[in-house]
Amino acid sequence: MHSDRLALSLLAVLTIFARPNAADTACMNSGYCSQGKLTPFVGDLYTSSALREALQARSYKKEVIIMVSDLNRLDSFLPSADSLQHLGLSNILLLSHTEVMCGKISPIVPHVGCAWSSHKHPEDLAGNFYVWSLRYRILARSVRLGYNVLMLDTDVMLMDDPYKYLKQPPFKDIRVLNQAESPVDPNGGVLYVQNAAPDGPAAFMFAEIVSRPYRWADDDWHTAGKKSIHEKCLYADQDGYADVLADMTSGYMLFPKAWHCLDEAVRAEPKWQQVHATMHERIRVREVWKDADYPVPDSWRLLTGGPTTPLRSLHLRMPNCRGWPDELGGQWYPPERGAFSTDFLEQLRADTPHLPLWPDAENASNAAAADRIPTESFAFMPEWLGLGYWLRGRHGYWDPHVTGNIAQQVIAHTHFIDTHANTAMAKRVVPMSLHRYNWDLPQRARGSQPYFACNGLGDHCSDLQVIAFSPELEKLLGSSASWHEFALIIRGLAALGIALDRAVVWPSLPCNTSWVRRGQPVDKPPLQLGGMWLPWSTHTGDLMCTPWPYVNQECLAGGRGLLPWEFEHFHAQHAVFEFEVSTIHALHDKYDEHELIREAHFGLAEHIVEIDTRSELDDLQMLQYQPIIYLDNFVHVIFPDSMAEYKQAYRNACEECTVLNTEAYTAIFDLNGNRGKKNAQPMANLGLPDRPARVRRGKLHTRAAGVVG
Repeated sequence: MHSDRLALSLLAVLTIFARPNAADTACMNSGYCSQGKLTPFVGDLYTSSALREALQARSYKKEVIIMVSDLNRLDSFLPSADSLQHLGLSNILLLSHTEVMCGKISPIVPHVGCAWSSHKHPEDLAGNFYVWSLRYRILARSVRLGYNVLMLDTDVMLMDDPYKYLKQPPFKDIRVLNQAESPVDPNGGVLYVQNAAPDGPAAFMFAEIVSRPYRWADDDWHTAGKKSIHEKCLYADQDGYADVLADMTSGYMLFPKAWHCLDEAVRAEPKWQQVHATMHERIRVREVWKDADYPVPDSWRLLTGGPTTPLRSLHLRMPNCRGWPDELGGQWYPPERGAFSTDFLEQLRADTPHLPLWPDAENASNAAAADRIPTESFAFMPEWLGLGYWLRGRHGYWDPHVTGNIAQQVIAHTHFIDTHANTAMAKRVVPMSLHRYNWDLPQRARGSQPYFACNGLGDHCSDLQVIAFSPELEKLLGSSASWHEFALIIRGLAALGIALDRAVVWPSLPCNTSWVRRGQPVDKPPLQLGGMWLPWSTHTGDLMCTPWPYVNQECLAGGRGLLPWEFEHFHAQHAVFEFEVSTIHALHDKYDEHELIREAHFGLAEHIVEIDTRSELDDLQMLQYQPIIYLDNFVHVIFPDSMAEYKQAYRNACEECTVLNTEAYTAIFDLNGNRGKKNAQPMANLGLPDRPARVRRGKLHTRAAGVVG
């Protein structure tokens, strides 16, 4: 029932995608504008005729973009597809799990459609594992049919037309371009294949990524079990890709990633330790990889950051088992094929009956034939062409205000966030922070729930009210003395939010705050702010730093908090209607001049006022109909015992939200660490107070700050 309501709420959502005129789109330079030139496809891709029909409908000039989604991933897929639409590119072939799932998705994306496949597969190849395998299966089949394929994860933003670069030197003659996961491992979610031979090494490689776990499932993991290989080995496509790429560099059937699927005790045996070492000798990493710099057109230089671009490449060669030598672990596959891999091979043959398959790599007599097949080029995308947020985006390269000209990225892959944040939530937060978030699409995907704070509120999200530091007060955070003081200040905000039953707007600091930047420059990339901070630019170009630990359900859901970009949108939504914005001003005694002594861990003590909520709540209820109120002072809130419910709610928040909990508050964050790890020393040992010594008691007073309309 919920899924049906969701589908109805998203009906024709793509009609709100921007549809720029061809003259205004980035794709004019490449000549691959496909907007408005394609037809949707809905259907089962199992048969060759169906796949041909789908590719004809969803490709342009033999170029197709493969993506996968389901109802849970629509929050990611819709913005990613929107970024393509803004560039004039709509040649997406969307894949999903089943006919039932596509029946729910295709009405939501009527201009794209949705495809599935009814092929045989192991029952436990399900969920993410299934759709990851499916996209490589369709990729391999599409390459056999002569198509060029750009495969993208759903957490990807396109900042420029990739074809503009992929079709020019030094990339146009490279058969497989892949985002790098490490200096020698490919990322499984961003790659491009062009002009690959239907029976060549690249086509084989992608087919083998699909086949490898199928071969073990062919005999119900009996052969794999003899080696102690656990079931589901290489179900993760990226592991399978890294495993098979080793074959393609060495000419042997190698299993360096699958080796890690062996039982730990077996791996420790001298025999298997030697097998592992021998496999890596055959991979010949230092010999096969070539690094070179290539000149780029003048028009690329703002993007690449210079007159050349680095490129790491190798040649893919057709592998063969070569008798399954014992020093490489012996025979890794069952001697006979079973239903799963046979079904796939029959599909590949049926797709192109006039073209032979590659020589069977499991037959040692084909070794010479394999060696005669021409090699094909493989390269890792330069960082500016395709890379993840953690390795590039957080260092400022995706932010034009930091680079001083344009975003130095074409394919921006959020990928993983290696810090104290919820990775799934971070995939939405990164485009928010770059002001590249289309609020209409995710809002449609969640009905009336556009913010993380709405999770758990149900239909009451429309009643959300917030409390925030006034802009003038938030600017003062740049004068804070330490993480300890910042934590104290946001605890006070959280406590007052609980007292008023309002979501708090979590504040950010200027990145040039002394204890945040730690002497590092913040005016150009690469920014070196450690793992605690999400740097982003305001519309006026001020570089702000938001703590990553905010990005967790415990700090946002259930009406607890809004991120700064969510508040920007919230404020804009309410600005449509006239309302009075009130400010809470904390009245307190003035400090004598001799008392304004800067404490070791506090730089803003004179702006912090201690409030007893027992005497304030009645007056504060006057604000209950105003959606936004601002604070003119930082507060330290006291909940008396008579307000046990509020006190407990505050304790719960401090225990659950990483930024507020006891451990984070009573410990020093290792802000120099790449991950922002905590050095959990008790506060007593550090001699840190839990409040400034000279905090004065005060009383809250409200006043009108203006009318927004």
